[in-house]
Amino acid sequence: MSRPTAISPEQLRLHAEAIVAERKRAGTWSGAVRPHIEYQQRPLDWMVEKLGISRESIAWSLADPDAYAAHQWDGDRDPLVKAFDALVAWKSAGIESATGTGKTYAAALLTLWFLACFENSIVIHTAPKSDQLLLGIWKYIGQMFPAFKAHFPTADLITGKLRIRPDEGGKETWAATAIVAGVGAAEELAGRAKGMHAPDMLIITEETQSQDPAIMKSLRNTRTDDHNLHLAIGNPDHQDDQLHRFCFDEHGQPVGSVVHIRISAFDHPNVVTGRRVVEGAIGKLRLEERMIEDGPPTSRIYLSQIRGLCPKEPEEALIRWEWCVAASKKFDDPNFRDGALALGIDVADSPTGDKAAISRWQGACCTEVQSFRVQDASEVGQRVWLEATDKENPVDPRYIGIDRVGVGASAVNELKRLGLRVRLIGGGDKAVPGLDKDLLWSETQEVDGKLKPTGPRVTQAERHDNLRSQVWWMLREDLRLGRIAIPNDEELWKDICAPVYGTPNNKISVESKDTIRARIGRSPDKGDALAYGNFVRRRTPLRTDLPSPKVSRNEDFGLERIMARHRQRQEAEERRLKRFLAQRKRDRDRERGRR
Repeated sequence: MSRPTAISPEQLRLHAEAIVAERKRAGTWSGAVRPHIEYQQRPLDWMVEKLGISRESIAWSLADPDAYAAHQWDGDRDPLVKAFDALVAWKSAGIESATGTGKTYAAALLTLWFLACFENSIVIHTAPKSDQLLLGIWKYIGQMFPAFKAHFPTADLITGKLRIRPDEGGKETWAATAIVAGVGAAEELAGRAKGMHAPDMLIITEETQSQDPAIMKSLRNTRTDDHNLHLAIGNPDHQDDQLHRFCFDEHGQPVGSVVHIRISAFDHPNVVTGRRVVEGAIGKLRLEERMIEDGPPTSRIYLSQIRGLCPKEPEEALIRWEWCVAASKKFDDPNFRDGALALGIDVADSPTGDKAAISRWQGACCTEVQSFRVQDASEVGQRVWLEATDKENPVDPRYIGIDRVGVGASAVNELKRLGLRVRLIGGGDKAVPGLDKDLLWSETQEVDGKLKPTGPRVTQAERHDNLRSQVWWMLREDLRLGRIAIPNDEELWKDICAPVYGTPNNKISVESKDTIRARIGRSPDKGDALAYGNFVRRRTPLRTDLPSPKVSRNEDFGLERIMARHRQRQEAEERRLKRFLAQRKRDRDRERGRR
């Protein structure tokens, strides 16, 4: 979108140079510049009066008061004004936005306002990639710089740097700086940020949802003064991305020092009024096209890119949130509780670090997933032993699965000392080379009055990169196909919707626990415990029992069984003969070819 103005950039530049020349002739020029402190509480007034932007490009409801009076806001009312008000109140702001709504344009305006109104202030821009900065926020800064320079003649703009006093050299004082903060750049950013402390500082993160958690932590540590603010903007990806976590804690509660703002494309003035109020932004016709392209309205891309709503899980998530909801509705169905007890254990060994977790199963129903803190891993082993050896409800060791890697080894050793040998699960181990029973029983055939499996005989080891991938994929398929019931526990659901997967070398590969922890900032302990319990539980395939035949004295069921076995042998012999004849034909054809 372009800045509405009746004065060309060249005219503004010449005007600024003329002001400097006039002051030098009058002997009143000292090279000093004055901050616009009278606008510190009025950012929109400053932008309109000093940069010449249209007020309705920010305060959308002013574009057509009658149309907005009848409009039902889908996101926050006048969201850009709400973001401005948050910064004026010395609060940070997080904007989850649809695409094409002008959040980057607003961030460029805020950059110039902050520099203009707070002397010796610092503005830091970060994004995972350089083009996200230079082709976004800094493009708009470049467009508006001539108008800005008319008020600050000493200002100098180079690639990714705007200084109010260029003669101060490389000092990061009264300046805006762009820093590319890709994955692995946390240490470099932390080093550069050490010299960027100031009483008045504004940090703006573009594409915040894709920022490295370590980068966000470094930026948080950089903010020391009360007027060190952070504006985080982006298109929401999922509820564990860094943008959503900037606004809400791990329990889904709002962060007190951050104002959360949601921008929906349905609220944009171009859409509501049907005319081009803001050039380059989303238009009504284009929005209607996208609604068809990105539909249905419940799809992730529709929610994120059109309404600015944060989906529950990543696009490449292994498990979908709606599967969890469906599985929780079966929790009280007695059919899912017909089976043996089972336990799944994720181990921890610290009272301050990750939590341990135990999932408890009865048949195909997970009755509970409990997380708790322990002093050391051996305590987990003792808890498992007590449950497994309970006199009233003992658990068969074959149906107890425990993580044996790392701290899990101590719990395993404690169980061995107590005389209990359970099933050990090592994420990096090879997948178990067993048949996929669910696929095997996906097709059946009646033989001798009984139902026999005739589905594909697929060996699971051929499909999965390692045992962890096999364990989690089994959980995914059981949830997707409605084979299990789970508790109504959103903390558990967030854990099991966190992992993503790929198919390198044509094998299913689920990301490691360490990778998940680094990406979302926590460990999915309850999710791992659920996956382990589901993997080791007694898996009785669902079979439809045939009705018992009516007994009659005139029927000889023994003869019928004999005839059925005879037909089977006859069919097997026919298949063998066909294979023999086909092979003999191939041999003859090969012999003729040699001649």
